Amino acid sequence: MNIDLFLVALIKLLQHILRALPENVQAATGRLFGSLGYAILRNRRNIAITNIQRAFPDRTRDEAVTIALSCFKKLGTNMIELLMAPFVPEDEVPRRFSFEPRDIAERTLGSGQGVIALTFHFGNWEIMGITSKLLNQPVVALARPLKKNIRLNAFLNGLRESTGLTIIVNENTAKEVMRLLKRKAIIAILGDHREKRSRGVFVDLFGHKVPTSKGTAMLGMKTGCPVVPCYPVRKGFLRYTIMCGEPIVMEREGDIEELIEKNTRKINAFLEDIIRQYPDEWFWVHQRWGRPNRKHRRHKS
Repeated sequence: MNIDLFLVALIKLLQHILRALPENVQAATGRLFGSLGYAILRNRRNIAITNIQRAFPDRTRDEAVTIALSCFKKLGTNMIELLMAPFVPEDEVPRRFSFEPRDIAERTLGSGQGVIALTFHFGNWEIMGITSKLLNQPVVALARPLKKNIRLNAFLNGLRESTGLTIIVNENTAKEVMRLLKRKAIIAILGDHREKRSRGVFVDLFGHKVPTSKGTAMLGMKTGCPVVPCYPVRKGFLRYTIMCGEPIVMEREGDIEELIEKNTRKINAFLEDIIRQYPDEWFWVHQRWGRPNRKHRRHKS
């Protein structure tokens, strides 16, 4: 059997079983999966611990391990929540999800103009499409495709769209995004991807230069559309408060390269602030800073 087809079948079976279980058991299953991932995926575990120590050099190794384990458990919960999201009754959405501060959300996301919703791999970013139901207007998200797993990619996009998103492939989409913004769409963009060195701009993240995508800054500069940072704060299983920050001002006068670097640094600074508040909610398991140097390699568990 094709591995792609097998994975989708297995996930659908899990989804069917979970749907029959009480919500507290669904939540416990997510934490269990996360704990197993922490135990089995040694390389990812070490990446997470190294990243945490790099970002928080004042934390002890034991503290970094605690944050990493909690992160894995929450990633496991995220996966189960995504599988269960299509079955949340419409009348329960306002009870489970809300915006804070409401006035900023209404003034920015609910303004009826084109908006760049800046999101991150933070909390359960996969169900952020629920904002479309709260706002009663569509939200378009850019998603990188799983090119080697076409069926799995289609299944995951179906789950995302069940929360209210419209997914477009994040490949050479600049013209399409510009067109949608002119039509007053809300465009959700993940602002913390590691970019290729040849394409990114190097800006600080926790005191270390990292290649970062220019896309959000350039889009905000070209269109003048507000760049509104949004992130979910976990309140329980499939229960979140969507926090909306004041728009990040994209400066537009001066040398273009300097402006891109300056504006992109503003994005990373916002990300740093929310990670400091909720350190176990970020996606620590990816190589955001590249491969660890010798100083960090000696900390492997």
